[in-house]
Amino acid sequence: MDGNSGEIEKIKLKKQEKELMQLWEQRWKELHKEYPYFNADGIVDMDCWLNLPEGKKILVILKETNALEGSLADFLCHGGSKSYYRTWNNVARWVMMILFDKYYEYVPRDILNEAVRYIAAVNLKKYAGAAVANNREVKREALKDVDLLKMQIELYEPDMILTGGWGLVSDFVHDEIFHENRKWCDPQSRTDHEKEPDLWYYLSDKICSHK
Repeated sequence: MDGNSGEIEKIKLKKQEKELMQLWEQRWKELHKEYPYFNADGIVDMDCWLNLPEGKKILVILKETNALEGSLADFLCHGGSKSYYRTWNNVARWVMMILFDKYYEYVPRDILNEAVRYIAAVNLKKYAGAAVANNREVKREALKDVDLLKMQIELYEPDMILTGGWGLVSDFVHDEIFHENRKWCDPQSRTDHEKEPDLWYYLSDKICSHK
């Protein structure tokens, strides 16, 4: 990508993301007058995102933030907080393996801060919850916004999606956003059903219309 085309793409993507977040915030203010804040989210660092190698755009989807008052993308871009390691260290570990083929048993803080700049981060629910998410509430609100969640995912055209935790988020993306009929696959083909799988995945052609 040359400099001019890259700058044009950056401006276009930033504009589309901003317009989507504005539309979303307006809906939330109309439906949730009791909520004083709206947690915008998305691409953490636009320059890092647009310069990723082909096939390596990673979207991370989680349930909600914990007591955050502003943008999740800005929060991650500016170093997070003292305690954000607990949520994001596994994300950083995956990102460093996917992008740089490096595995960190312990993720140093500077590596964590670097890794999250390469992703787009999306929450199903755009308003902060408690330390432990109320799954019923998250799903209820996400169902109201399923059209916008799909638009957001299609905007980023990710090559891979990582979901935080097994169950609510992964199944919501599979069932409610993509209406996917392809089954989850266990790459390790485990036969021991008493153990939790390390990784499940499915391949989809429903992330964006031209794929």
